[in-house]
Amino acid sequence: MIHHRLLRPKTLELFFGCHIQTLVLSCYPYATNELLRQLRAFQSLRHLSLVSCSLLTDQGLSVVRHLQRLQHLNLSACVKLTDACLHFIKGLPHLSHLALDQTKISDCGMADYLHSAPSVLSHLSLNRTAITESTLRLLPQYAPSLALLSLKQTEISDFSALQQLSRLHTLHLDDTRVSQASLAALASHPALSTLTLSGVQSVDGDRALQLVSGLPLAQLSLPSRHTVTDSGLHFLCRLEGLLELDLTDFTHITDEGLRHLPQLHRLRRLSLCNTPVSDSGLQHLQGLQHLEELCLDRTAVSSAGVARCIIQLPLLQVLGLASTPVGDSVVRLGISRCKQLHKVNLSRTRVTDRGLRYLRQVPIAQVNLDGSGVTAAGVASLLAACPSIVSIRASHLQALSPEQLSDEELPS
Repeated sequence: MIHHRLLRPKTLELFFGCHIQTLVLSCYPYATNELLRQLRAFQSLRHLSLVSCSLLTDQGLSVVRHLQRLQHLNLSACVKLTDACLHFIKGLPHLSHLALDQTKISDCGMADYLHSAPSVLSHLSLNRTAITESTLRLLPQYAPSLALLSLKQTEISDFSALQQLSRLHTLHLDDTRVSQASLAALASHPALSTLTLSGVQSVDGDRALQLVSGLPLAQLSLPSRHTVTDSGLHFLCRLEGLLELDLTDFTHITDEGLRHLPQLHRLRRLSLCNTPVSDSGLQHLQGLQHLEELCLDRTAVSSAGVARCIIQLPLLQVLGLASTPVGDSVVRLGISRCKQLHKVNLSRTRVTDRGLRYLRQVPIAQVNLDGSGVTAAGVASLLAACPSIVSIRASHLQALSPEQLSDEELPS
């Protein structure tokens, strides 16, 4: 009914008496105060999402005080909501997840809410709000159970108070003005396992990596790509528990920096898209025995270099080679020997029908061949021979001339 925009206050009455536990009205253009008033009939609600319901006002939220079992409430991008709406939320004893992104709440409203916040509050998102350090200083005392805190695109620079949140394991500081002193204060946090610093330009990237290198991080998104260099990767290698590393567009990362990566022996996902790495750097990846995803799109790697690397990665499941110079040899010598591989991107490469024949040797499920040198007949033959394929893309195919094939790709 929501998809077809048929849900109205009257139609919602049809569900009275149903024990609805989850209701998602996100982006519904007719989510009005009147519609929300009907929610009083659903006392069993535990999850309520009202993302981007731009017509809702503070008074419309008065209904949530009757939803005493509510655990998750998402009010992100309800742009008319102000501090007044928090008055209706603070009486919910089981509320553990609260998202107030892009609303008009302030320190004043948050202070009032936090003084009576439920002890179970564990996830709080305040992205793109006007809150300041004043709110952060209240969190250790009034929300000590916080496990996730998101403060993206706020004007805050001093996050040192968060060091006292001993249960905090996920912290999002993307596009903030976080200070070097704040990162230094957080550097000794005992439990922080996820830290995102994307878009941060207030601290030199390499220095930021040095400061956080002592944290028990499993996930880290790096700060400004313009100030992270090979030197920063030297500090990064101390994060031996890191599971994911995205270096897409980090153009100051070279083959020299990759020599530090083998120490990240638990790494499962690695992206080097649009970096100046080459075959020389790929040899440093061969020791990453737990790697499941490797993305090398828009790099200058060769078929031989990629093949030598990936056959040493026994758990590899996803491989990205879009817009690289690789050709049929990478399929014959490398991909065909990766028996766990189920998704591969060969778009805008020099792969032809000759290479496709070797794809039949792996249980591939998804393959992208857009802009490659294969033919429609070759794609049809692949589909007929590989029942495991559930998704294939093959548009804008091109016939490659002999000049476009390297010596290793030329037919004998």
